[in-house]
Amino acid sequence: MWALVCPGADSRTLVRTLSVMATPLLELAASRGVCFPLRARRLTLTPFRGLDAPAVWSFCRLEQVWSWTSGRPESENALRESYLGAGDRLTVRAGDVIVGVGKVAVQDAWSQDGPQEEARDAQAELGWTIDPRQAGQGYGTELARALLGFAFDDLGVRRVEAHAFADNAPSLRIMEKVGMRHEGTFKEESLHLTRGWVDGATYAMLASEFHSPLTQE
Repeated sequence: MWALVCPGADSRTLVRTLSVMATPLLELAASRGVCFPLRARRLTLTPFRGLDAPAVWSFCRLEQVWSWTSGRPESENALRESYLGAGDRLTVRAGDVIVGVGKVAVQDAWSQDGPQEEARDAQAELGWTIDPRQAGQGYGTELARALLGFAFDDLGVRRVEAHAFADNAPSLRIMEKVGMRHEGTFKEESLHLTRGWVDGATYAMLASEFHSPLTQE
């Protein structure tokens, strides 16, 4: 199934980031001199806008999509407000067609009391969702590579993580294909809307382990 996404921050991520709020994504991007749109080989990435909501809602509302994401959006308006409020979503287009959504949630790394400033904005959680109608074209892998490049080369984070339900085989294959490291499978750590407690998997990568093909316009 090619509805690809990494669920939202799990309890391990929350424990690490409660002490200091990371810089909002677009603010951090501006401070690093990042100019949108970002371009991969076939895809264009721009900050999510309210006008993007109808197209994104058209596939995020599908059970074959939300069953693998962090939840089922109640309505188009709820999705719009959630994405705008989070401020960490990127709309993904192939030509003029919206084909997916990316997520780059910048986080502060865990640190002891002394070096907290060095840990600020040091890592990010990535996620991706591809419209099932666009299945089989390699967009998921291309998007994942683009998000890695954006996080490492443009934002300057040192580590990225991605989380998924352990049986989300398409998303796990993408993580492995782009070179992310499997760091653990966690028994019944995630409460699914319809399936109850299910296993979760975490993958990660360091900046030193990746070279990005992403370019800016």
